[in-house]
Amino acid sequence: MLKKFAFNCLRNINAAFGMVSLTAIGLGAIATFSGLGLLYLARGGFPIVEKERSEQIASTGIGAIVLGFTGIIFASLGGVFLSVFEELEETNSGIESAKITDIKPLVFTKPESFEKSNGVPFIYTYTVMTFEGHSDFKGLVVCRFEEEPYRKLVLYEELRSHHIDDLTVIYDEIDPDKLIGQTFSSYKPLPCEALEEHLDIHRRYVNAVNSEEFTSCYLQVCAGCKLLHGANNIVCGIYPYGWFEDGCCPDKQWDERKALFPFEDDAVVESLNREISSNQANLCKFYGDLILWDEYANRRFSFSYSGILLKHSDRLLELGTEARLLSYIQYFRTRNVVVFDYVASGRVSEFTKELKGIAKIEVDGDKISIFFDIYAPCHRFRRDGVALHPYSTFVPQELKYNYNLVSYVNYLKSKKSGVLG
Repeated sequence: MLKKFAFNCLRNINAAFGMVSLTAIGLGAIATFSGLGLLYLARGGFPIVEKERSEQIASTGIGAIVLGFTGIIFASLGGVFLSVFEELEETNSGIESAKITDIKPLVFTKPESFEKSNGVPFIYTYTVMTFEGHSDFKGLVVCRFEEEPYRKLVLYEELRSHHIDDLTVIYDEIDPDKLIGQTFSSYKPLPCEALEEHLDIHRRYVNAVNSEEFTSCYLQVCAGCKLLHGANNIVCGIYPYGWFEDGCCPDKQWDERKALFPFEDDAVVESLNREISSNQANLCKFYGDLILWDEYANRRFSFSYSGILLKHSDRLLELGTEARLLSYIQYFRTRNVVVFDYVASGRVSEFTKELKGIAKIEVDGDKISIFFDIYAPCHRFRRDGVALHPYSTFVPQELKYNYNLVSYVNYLKSKKSGVLG
């Protein structure tokens, strides 16, 4: 408040100084012209006042004009300074406000209880992590993040050696460090309860693998299935010797305690893959996310197990920004890939003429290269116009979701960038 008052006082003083300077210029101009006029009359033989007096009036007027202009310059500079200062203050104030609302300190906590206000079952995602450099953590933890208005809570449970042993079996890993990033879902809001339930759901599977009575690769599809027997060399009542076919077992029944997002179940993912695999697309699970690969265009799209497109993901502009997984599945299920050879059709020759003086195009076998000089990054495409490196750092930001041979040529023509000598 005091700073604002002082700032307003300086602004008023500066404005007053400017007005005085303007007044000085006006009065100085009057005095100058009056003095010079009287001086010329005296020289012409009509002395109204003494010659020395006329010269003094003219000199005083010129001095007032010089001082007035000097004052105007300083007042202008002062005004600029005050404006810049005010803008910086507003910017800093905005930044400070943003800091207050946006910064969310990371708080590690091991809660004894946690409740949700609504009665609808909520699914939590738990991740195996390690926090390097944190004095309180020397090993692996299972944790989840909880958003609060001004902070982020990391609810965690330290993993004991027996927890790690069981998890390496569940996720088919030998090295415990490979567990980092693995996830599981649970209705339990507390990490300790969720971990114990997760291990209990897979207890028969862990025991069956550790018994060495079975070939573990035939048991992997049985993890979490309530029909698993896993003793006396009997896998289950339906498939005593295990499931030997590719893919998921059609009779798998998850433990009732197992929380699953809509697209977390392997059987659901497999069913979706059957719809899109013939059109060169593939859906897979990867450390808590779903990755939809466009094998034809060499692009990938990331979704949560709920089917929501993740913020960092590539996207198809024609589907809109709100499109979810099923919209993408429908797109890849029905798309018709028409291969067009830009070299054989003569379109590359046309592009070469259009980019004359902007960039050079070269064709080397199955590759089309566009470059400016030997020091600039080279953009390479297949003969059908598909980018060979769609996620390179030198892809123009404007073409982030639409990078191919045609869009890049049009981009160069519009930007006129990289002109060759």
